Amino acid sequence: MSIRQRLMAKGGASALALALAAAGLLVAAPAKAALLLNVGGNVVTDNGAGDLDPSVGTINNTSTVGGFGVAITIAESTSPGNSTAGLLQISNLSIQNQSSGTGSLTITVSDNNYTAPGAGGVPMTLESDIGGTFSKGAAIGNTVTFQSFADPANGQPTALNPTPLLSFSKATSSTTESFSGSNQGGFTRAAGPYSLTNVTTITLAAGGQVNISGTTTASAVPEPASLGVLALGGLLAARRRRR
Repeated sequence: MSIRQRLMAKGGASALALALAAAGLLVAAPAKAALLLNVGGNVVTDNGAGDLDPSVGTINNTSTVGGFGVAITIAESTSPGNSTAGLLQISNLSIQNQSSGTGSLTITVSDNNYTAPGAGGVPMTLESDIGGTFSKGAAIGNTVTFQSFADPANGQPTALNPTPLLSFSKATSSTTESFSGSNQGGFTRAAGPYSLTNVTTITLAAGGQVNISGTTTASAVPEPASLGVLALGGLLAARRRRR
């Protein structure tokens, strides 16, 4: 009787699995991504309680937190990423202050196990992009900030490698006022997967509302191939002159 047959006879499949694990022959399945949405301390996991979208990698949530009405059409991740970029987005985020005074709310979106693009030791560009509109309230001073983070060690959420803070403040008494901006930071890929996080903080006067879409993008820094082409062209030209 073979070793496999004896193990199955003694303990079934569980005994076989234990023996293979002890021998180092049982390969663990890769960890799955874990998209998380934190709205003022109220945490919603992908396909968990509060997520209205059954698809993997997307959270749709409507809630009331600390006097704020919150409607998030999409919090979305492309983990594990692709050859172009790893993306983390919050889209059509609508926030309204339903309380009688000024208040602030912080919304954090995070995901881990991005394995692309790039590889260990590759420098990465981390980009933040946001756009939105202040509406339903003429109060000057309503504010929005947005910032992206990346952790080469795959921690979630993370406050490492931040992009510069994008900050917007309502400057006029008009009913609506639009804003947008983008900036970049960077980090270096480790050998394993990395994580992405973005944080949006909103301060609104009573009755104020803001609509926001923000994106965090991680992309590999392109190699300076064009410099090599120029150098080669110069070398060939020099050779022709010598001839």
